[in-house]
Amino acid sequence: MKNNYKGTVFFDLDGTLMNKESQIDDSVAEAIEQLRANGYLPVISTGRATNELQHVLKATGIDSYITLNGAYIQSENQIIYESSLDDETIESVMAAAKDFGDIIAMHSSQVTKLHSDAPIVEEFYSSVHLAKPELDPEFYKKTTIPMIIVISHHGPQRYQEMFPDLNFFKTGDYSIDTVKKDVSKMHGIKHMLKGLDLEDKPVYAFGDGANDVPMIKFADHSVAMGNGIDEVKEIADFITTDNTDNGIVNGLKHFDLI
Repeated sequence: MKNNYKGTVFFDLDGTLMNKESQIDDSVAEAIEQLRANGYLPVISTGRATNELQHVLKATGIDSYITLNGAYIQSENQIIYESSLDDETIESVMAAAKDFGDIIAMHSSQVTKLHSDAPIVEEFYSSVHLAKPELDPEFYKKTTIPMIIVISHHGPQRYQEMFPDLNFFKTGDYSIDTVKKDVSKMHGIKHMLKGLDLEDKPVYAFGDGANDVPMIKFADHSVAMGNGIDEVKEIADFITTDNTDNGIVNGLKHFDLI
């Protein structure tokens, strides 16, 4: 794989690289093309699964990505890293979710299935412009599960207190991404850089939400979207405009990447 890049630029998707319809604006696609032409490697770093970002890969030409909040990493069709949750852990979180009245979705690297259903599920998937997954309560017993999602109106605190060996990231109005404690976008970036032999090159990161905090802290140069949460803005090197107001283009220009 090619590794003679000047640096690596990591992009969150929702609220960052994508617009409010979860699509890629033409100006963003052109900026990514220019970024690549200038000698930098663009990488997606998202809580979404691989099967949820094919339209982004097509629009941008990006072929390196960290998905499931760092639990699955691939570059040029080569798997660099994959984490997994064991069945006992998944069942314990499912039991807690049942007690709390929440719903669990299970992610393999390529497929998503629901453990159960409720009206909030339709609301959640509509909000992120995805089709509702099929029901398969036994899915986690059939394949590797790097991440599960707790679909809930509430925050992650009660789960984090119950399961200190897991990471719970509130990534939207309805979603709590759940991965192993040693998994985050920051750890995903470390695996990616090591796998591509790019550890000695500068790292740039763009993000807006709670699950972006680890990678924003880790990056040599970080950009918070104007629409981002305060926690991201407080630690980023630069606050760009909103994702719907040329935020990506302005952030890349700020660091003279395009």
